[in-house]
Amino acid sequence: MRHQGRLKRAFLSSILLSLALAAGLHAEDQPQHQAADAQAQAVTGKNLLANERFWPYHVELTKPWQGAGRSQPLPAGSMGVLIRVEASGLARIDFGRDGLDEVPIEATDLVEDANRIREGKLRKLAPNFVIAIGSRLVDSAGPTLRPYPAAAAATQQGFLAVFADPGADDFAALAEALAPLSKREGVLTILFPQGEHPDDKIREKLSSLGWTVPFVYDFLADTYTRSLVDAKVRLPAIVLQTKEGRVLFQGTWSADAAPKLAAALDDAFGSTSDTAAVVAPERS
Repeated sequence: MRHQGRLKRAFLSSILLSLALAAGLHAEDQPQHQAADAQAQAVTGKNLLANERFWPYHVELTKPWQGAGRSQPLPAGSMGVLIRVEASGLARIDFGRDGLDEVPIEATDLVEDANRIREGKLRKLAPNFVIAIGSRLVDSAGPTLRPYPAAAAATQQGFLAVFADPGADDFAALAEALAPLSKREGVLTILFPQGEHPDDKIREKLSSLGWTVPFVYDFLADTYTRSLVDAKVRLPAIVLQTKEGRVLFQGTWSADAAPKLAAALDDAFGSTSDTAAVVAPERS
């Protein structure tokens, strides 16, 4: 079973490489990604959250797991995409057609493969969130629809994911409040549009507001929203995360969220005037 898993992992890695090249992540364009560091401390379940650079993109169940709401357990050998390791110590994994689940780390090969990446025995193409999102972004800054350069996304240290409906009455206020952060170096703001809107209309809306941040293709937004946003968080929501997907701040966008977001940005990426300019929405 484990041997078959390794073969499947190698196959998926080759597919990821092909997709990355097709998306424009050519070696000459992207920053060199060197995840291996054999001199680093061994990864364990206890220090996994602090060792995100070694997180594998794919993970496999090493024992059956039956999460809440499942009529039967997922069998050992089930493979999924690691969304992130939560502060609780659980691994948030997207199993594709088998759904999303939060799984105890010890029920997966996560630690084992993190150490294989650390030792240089398992190749990691790029930071996990860059792989997940890099080829699925639209550039709203141009006069027509065009892909956002994946190589530009690959240079970022963090991402501010915004989950909001461009057709909502309060969308303009949200865009105005978050606009200063779109100019922040090293942190890319991405819109995950809610509702059903043609991509060209989303581009026009962002352009008219002067908030020309990249956005995810509309037909993919719902899937990403389910994967990235905790089910307990109401929309519109914001998720600040690292390039590997580790959450630094998550919450519903509101007057209370603005200073917390600014503090999380400053703590993780340093203080700037752009952070200070974030405008809290007025309470209704």
